[in-house]
Amino acid sequence: MKFSRRAAIHGVTLAGFAFAIGLAVAQTPNWPSRPITIIAPYPPGASTDFIARLIRDPLEEQLKVPVVVENRPGAGGTSGAAQVAKSDPDGYTLLVTVNAPVTMNAHMQKNFPFDPMKAFTPVIKVADVVMTLAVNAKLPVNNVQELIDYAKKNPDQKMSFGSAGIGSAHHIAGELLKQKTGINMVHVPYRGGGPAIQDLVAGHIPISFGTTPAVLPQAQGGAIRILGLAEEKRSPDLPGIPTIAETVPGVITFTWVGVFAPAGTPKPIVDRINAIIADAIVKPDFIAKLKTQGATVAGGTPEDLQKSMKAEYDHWTKVIPSIGITPE
Repeated sequence: MKFSRRAAIHGVTLAGFAFAIGLAVAQTPNWPSRPITIIAPYPPGASTDFIARLIRDPLEEQLKVPVVVENRPGAGGTSGAAQVAKSDPDGYTLLVTVNAPVTMNAHMQKNFPFDPMKAFTPVIKVADVVMTLAVNAKLPVNNVQELIDYAKKNPDQKMSFGSAGIGSAHHIAGELLKQKTGINMVHVPYRGGGPAIQDLVAGHIPISFGTTPAVLPQAQGGAIRILGLAEEKRSPDLPGIPTIAETVPGVITFTWVGVFAPAGTPKPIVDRINAIIADAIVKPDFIAKLKTQGATVAGGTPEDLQKSMKAEYDHWTKVIPSIGITPE
């Protein structure tokens, strides 16, 4: 009797769930009927902002509604991501973000406001982005080894490095460099990679990590100097720039930009957005625009992004505590 009652309750629960999903799917033919908002959780000038604006055009063209990009920076991308996490799962709010808010920040920020593995429905990985180590052009160093030597010979000089915020890939790369070389650098978190690079150009900080969309224009203008890439191997688009790991093994991070919807967004909507972006990112003009920023096309299914995100989240769960980083 007890078992039968449980089975009955379970059956009612499943029936209710199936009805809710069926209702959501039935409503999707009317989607979209109003503007869609893309939240980029970093300031203008960051890779998220650049890529959000690239995918806006094909979405508007195919969906026939306005697509608005809103920059909501703060807490290393966590603030904007949290806004999307609590939005209605109706296909009208999307997140375009680098991986830090969904794979790294939870391990480095106290009172993190959402569970990255449960708060979002992955849509598609758009691009892989290169993370760089750069210095102000006036700092008398030209490569990673010279930076290490300079820091050790000048221990009383205040050496600080900028990042896109606590928990960002920028932050992790800096902490890895400190741990593996013994040099003393003070972490200066910003509300995004763009503002960090602006202060690097102005000379307010001597060192910063930054993604290529924020760094390359300033490096090409001579205001800053790129010393290395926080990547496993050299970028084919930046062949003359070595990886940091060639000098200091293990200083490697992963940086990519993906699209997410709030958890519970109906699958037909997710699949439609995935299809539009997947078609757009393989076109020559899109690839060329990414290449100018040192980024490369990724792509794949929502399930591919889910697996990648989970594996990376688990990786940082082990690595971040091992290098002595505690939540701030």
